[in-house]
Amino acid sequence: MQGLAASAGRKLMFAFIALLCLAVSAQASDRIVAYTGYLPPLSIDPEQKGIAVELMELVGEAAGLEFDIRFAPWKRAQLLAEQTPGALLFTVAHSSERREKFEYIAPLIYTESAFITLDQPLDTFEKARESGKIVGVHLGSLRSRLLQRAGLTNYMEIPSAEQMSTMLQTGRIDAWYTMSLRASYMFKQLGYDPARLIIGAPISHGIQWLAANKTIDPEIRARLAVAVSKVWRDPRYWQIVDRYAG
Repeated sequence: MQGLAASAGRKLMFAFIALLCLAVSAQASDRIVAYTGYLPPLSIDPEQKGIAVELMELVGEAAGLEFDIRFAPWKRAQLLAEQTPGALLFTVAHSSERREKFEYIAPLIYTESAFITLDQPLDTFEKARESGKIVGVHLGSLRSRLLQRAGLTNYMEIPSAEQMSTMLQTGRIDAWYTMSLRASYMFKQLGYDPARLIIGAPISHGIQWLAANKTIDPEIRARLAVAVSKVWRDPRYWQIVDRYAG
């Protein structure tokens, strides 16, 4: 009898452990993987977060969903999101090429980009091309393709905002084609004087989107779209943007 009782006890224990493992697995599966790049001040890193990361937290709150936000170099983040079923990707600009790979859900934030210099302003693609100045642009970004389409050959693709800030400060590049918000933020963060920056006229306007792997559940997609629209009306939205812009 004692042997039977012990055997039954072991079976119950194993059954309990199996149920616990299933519960933990189910809980983990409720967290949606969301990829982003190191794109300050929109997405900085796990500790400092960034505008878009904090906005995604509000989106999760509004949608009743939890996100597992993962950072990677921008080109790799896009590849990981493309290869991970049900994954999200933010902040991503729209292009026909990306439309074939991702489902665009809703716009998170609007931005404008310009040529940032330390001497004379560059207000158009034509001026940038004719100046012969070396322009830095983010590796794998839509902006790099815009420069190419505009006929520029005098540009360098550079992996990070930190590198481009330092290269502009030290004269290794003459201009930086980026979001005006990013240039000012990075110069402050690196201890450079943002007052030195000469920001040209906005030459492109962009929408930074929340997108998803093509396999995303339609119900989840709908919940996210509704949640983003709610976040746009949330007073905390502009409080977050202003905190990083200031």
